[in-house]
Amino acid sequence: MIHERKMTFEVSDVNEALKEASEQWRVPVENLHAEIISKEREGFLGRMFGLGNAKMKVEISMPELPDVMTRGIEFVNEILRLMDFKAEAVLSEEERSMIEIQGDDAADYVVGRYGDALKGLEYLVNLALRDPRNEPRIKIDSCGYRERRTKSLERLAEATARQAVKYGRPVRLDPMASWERWVIHTTLKDRSDVTTESVGETPMRKVVIIPKFEPDEVRMPGPATMRIRSQRERNSNSRNFPPSSAPSGRRPRRSKERRDSRDSKENRDNKNSQ
Repeated sequence: MIHERKMTFEVSDVNEALKEASEQWRVPVENLHAEIISKEREGFLGRMFGLGNAKMKVEISMPELPDVMTRGIEFVNEILRLMDFKAEAVLSEEERSMIEIQGDDAADYVVGRYGDALKGLEYLVNLALRDPRNEPRIKIDSCGYRERRTKSLERLAEATARQAVKYGRPVRLDPMASWERWVIHTTLKDRSDVTTESVGETPMRKVVIIPKFEPDEVRMPGPATMRIRSQRERNSNSRNFPPSSAPSGRRPRRSKERRDSRDSKENRDNKNSQ
């Protein structure tokens, strides 16, 4: 369902009408459309001599805003009010399916440690309001958390991919929100040495980074997939290793000093016995 609002203002400037509509609807000015309906001069002197301030009727509309977003903004603001937070939810200037939470308490209480409070709020809003069959997913951001988290996830994806390739076994990441898993998949999709897949059920769904194998390598069956190095690789590596110092089962040879010490002790014992 597409929700469209219209409002008419009698102002002297179009920007004034846009600003007033933005404050009332709590959406960025960039998401509003202005249309001048009529224009007139104010007062007798203005009509006779062109003096005075020009008054105009401006219609402000907010087209193609999904109804779920309008309800989402109202829902989040009600939660913030009940929790007595100094914060406000508005439509994001960057994306029409994202709600931005601004205010003094946004960074400390709304985002929370590791973004857990913000992700929990997003999950609650979508669970309560959104119909997944025909409505877009509501995203919630505050204080630039999503941008910082995206960069952190990109670094995590690259580091984990290197680890998976180095040790030759899949690596599971911690449970993540859907958009966080999407960042991991997107970051590694162009790599030729690993592949990614999501496993589990929401909210414990997580990403598994799996190393790709060469044609002459074997994968053992079972959930704990392991990498078996080819015979060629083992042989090439063994030539580079120093001789093994592990015990061979034979009795180690005594050093010359130990033999001399033992011989002298035996000679002393023989003299004493004589």
